[in-house]
Amino acid sequence: MPIGFVWQTFLETPLINFMILLTVVSFSSYGIAILLFTVVTRLVTFPLTMRTMRSTKAMQAIQPQLQELQKKYSDPRRRSEETMKVYREAGVNPIGCLGTQLLQFPIFIALYQVIRTTLASTPEGVLSLQGRLYDVDILQNAIPLSTSFLFIDLGANGNLLLVAVVFASMWLQQRITSSRTVASASGSQQQQMNQMMQWMMPAMFAWFVMVVPAGLGLYWSATTVIGIVLQWFFIGPGDFTWGSLIPDQVRSRLALAPAGAPVPTTQPVALAKGDTTEARTDDGESSGDQRDRRRRGNRSRTRSTRPQPRSGRRRRRSRR
Repeated sequence: MPIGFVWQTFLETPLINFMILLTVVSFSSYGIAILLFTVVTRLVTFPLTMRTMRSTKAMQAIQPQLQELQKKYSDPRRRSEETMKVYREAGVNPIGCLGTQLLQFPIFIALYQVIRTTLASTPEGVLSLQGRLYDVDILQNAIPLSTSFLFIDLGANGNLLLVAVVFASMWLQQRITSSRTVASASGSQQQQMNQMMQWMMPAMFAWFVMVVPAGLGLYWSATTVIGIVLQWFFIGPGDFTWGSLIPDQVRSRLALAPAGAPVPTTQPVALAKGDTTEARTDDGESSGDQRDRRRRGNRSRTRSTRPQPRSGRRRRRSRR
């Protein structure tokens, strides 16, 4: 059985009919249908997404150990054995970090074909689409479809707004999933790799969105934003802070602390002349409480150093 026949029969044709049905449910809005399809795919792949996020977090945690193994063992075979041992002890599957991406890739390709087929503008394209639909009146009567959504032509290529959204959302997703603290502890090579991936992946997908129909860019923007929300809610943003988006040069000009700088601890405040308020230390104890405690300690030491009086029996013995 040819692969193309299997692809069209079991994936592409059912997806075309499902997108038409979502359009009917969405009041004939193909853009809302794409957003609903994104939510449905995210719900179906939610268990795999959670497993992928946990695997990514566990991989970040063991990166310092893997870096130590690379320095310790020069033999590639021994290094590979020790690496797999670390994976088993931590319960980490390196391939598990790619689960969601591997599943999204065929969906991305199939949706590209579906959007080109369903948003056909020529009479020949509409007849071809009608031949791919199931013999159901609600589906047959739904075509032709409208291609406009929020001032966006979903069938046209190169929408700059979607390109910017895809680049920014993927950059933020790469930033919150890769820890700079772990990368700096693992070495400069790991840090350079994270920085390269942080900029290369968003740039690559932004270029994809530039050369494909805008409907596919809408899908990828929505699925990336949902991925960021899931990562932030269930796993956390890691060491990412919104203040880190401000460059260090701008922070220095605004007299702001560098991003990631530790917060200074509270120090005892010196009393001004004539001020009767007692300063508080970090543990919440006032200076007056400290003076009272020192006086009590001095009294106890003085009492312990005084000679003890002799008993009356010892004095009577000495007189004899």
